[in-house]
Amino acid sequence: MNSSLCVGQKCGTMPHATRPRRTAAPGLRLCTTCYHDLKANLLELPEIYDDCESVLHPRRNPTLQRVSGSRQSTGIRLDEAAITARSSIIGFLASWSAMVADERSVTRPAHRRPDHLADFLISHLNWLLAHQTAGDFAEEIADITRRARRSAYTQPALRIDLGQCIHSDCGADMTTAPSARDGRRTREVSCTAGHTWQPHQWLLLSRQIQQTRHIRGTAGAATQSERPEDAA
Repeated sequence: MNSSLCVGQKCGTMPHATRPRRTAAPGLRLCTTCYHDLKANLLELPEIYDDCESVLHPRRNPTLQRVSGSRQSTGIRLDEAAITARSSIIGFLASWSAMVADERSVTRPAHRRPDHLADFLISHLNWLLAHQTAGDFAEEIADITRRARRSAYTQPALRIDLGQCIHSDCGADMTTAPSARDGRRTREVSCTAGHTWQPHQWLLLSRQIQQTRHIRGTAGAATQSERPEDAA
């Protein structure tokens, strides 16, 4: 008879702190309740990953600076919490999938996508939750899921001016898109001339904005230094 106790970090703490830990399910290190909670989190992570994309929005009141006498934003202010959440989800799923594949001598998922990785882990879930690291796995997924939910579902979407378009032949204004009428967050940065950038391009776009403004600022400073009185 299996009399070992569940190794889930939260087991026995809810709804009352004095509640004893439950007995682990046969062959596993987690009780049935913690098993189902963990599996639900594992199924939810790919959805949270996608929803974090919709909050890859510049933060409210971005920092501004003056460049050549005009007010310019310092660059697209990505929601760092959402970026971190997406990175953590992928990292978690990929690392545990690699461990399972190596120890079980099975082929890893063909694609490093959250849904593929989560499906792989679910297919090996009983083995994983009987493993000596089951407690670590349960603690890590609970922490990542909690933080990722907070990142995905608490940020509003706003229209924010991002300055001049980064394309060299375009002088149009670049902004975040406004919220849709149904209240859903939009998933696009665009300029008024029609150039657009989707969320998966925003990290690169942020760097390009910084580089472009540095180049333009340097060029502006050089032009000011070449005044007629200096050349006389």
